[in-house]
Amino acid sequence: ARLDYAHAVVDNARALAEGLKSRGVRLVTDGTDNHIVLMDVRDFNVTGRQAEAALLDAGIVTNRNSVPNDPNGAWYTTGVRLGTPALTSRGFSTSDMEAVADMIAGVLKATKPTTTSKGEPSKAKYELTDDARQHSLNEAERLLDLHPLYPGFEI
Repeated sequence: ARLDYAHAVVDNARALAEGLKSRGVRLVTDGTDNHIVLMDVRDFNVTGRQAEAALLDAGIVTNRNSVPNDPNGAWYTTGVRLGTPALTSRGFSTSDMEAVADMIAGVLKATKPTTTSKGEPSKAKYELTDDARQHSLNEAERLLDLHPLYPGFEI
């Protein structure tokens, strides 16, 4: 059973990586062989810090992460790290990863840095369109309802 779970975690990570790549998201290693997917978000003109916060606002928990030779340093970062163990534990499958990838790419495309008082793009503050945020929150709720944490337990 543990081996099946471990394989499912990696299969989900690979499906998520492929789903992101097919939507134009750059991955640091062009894929994954483990439970982690590391996105490089510079093509979206945001920092990892902005991407992490915008994704959280949209119901997606991630961690900002440095990439090799990171131009933004360790505080703002250029990367965002995703892991699949929690979703796999809830019963998410590789087909669900398509929807997750779509949510992530949609939020990143709808996120823009604000402008500082000096007229430069902020490395921390951002704007996320209300439509993209709400669409992602609705989709997250739908997916989580399909895969409850405790099936059969009602509150």
